[in-house]
Amino acid sequence: MKELPYFKFYPNQWITGSIIFMDLDVQGAFMKICCYYWSKECNVSRDQVKTLVPHQWSKLLDSELLKIEDDNIRIKWLDEQYKERLKEHKRNVSNGRKGGLSRAQALRKDNIRKDKYENDNLLKVDAETQKLLDQ
Repeated sequence: MKELPYFKFYPNQWITGSIIFMDLDVQGAFMKICCYYWSKECNVSRDQVKTLVPHQWSKLLDSELLKIEDDNIRIKWLDEQYKERLKEHKRNVSNGRKGGLSRAQALRKDNIRKDKYENDNLLKVDAETQKLLDQ
C-alpha cells in the first residue's frame, strides 16, 4: 500500500484526555511514538520505542497509552484508523480494476470495429498502375 501521509488527530480528544495531565516531555514523546508508529504501518516493537523515548518509556506504559502485545506496541486509536485505511485501499483497488477492465474492453471493441472497416476508403490500384508508381 502507498505510504499513509497522515492520521486523524482530534485536538478535543487530546485536550480532554488523560495525556493532558502529563509532563510536556511525555506528551511530546507520545506524539513522536504515534508518528513513528504510523510511518511503520502500525508495526513497531517494544525495543524500537524504548530506543526512541528511553526516559519517557515507563511513564507511557504506566499511563496505558501504549499496550504491549507479543513484544510489539499497540496504540488502539491508530490501529483502528489503519484498519479503516486498509479497507478503503482495498475497495479503491477493486474499483480501479473494474474501471480499468471496462475501459480495456471498450477499447478492444473500438479496435474490432475499426479493423472491420479498415480498407473501405482505399483507392484500388490495378497491377499495371502499381508498377508505374513503384518506379
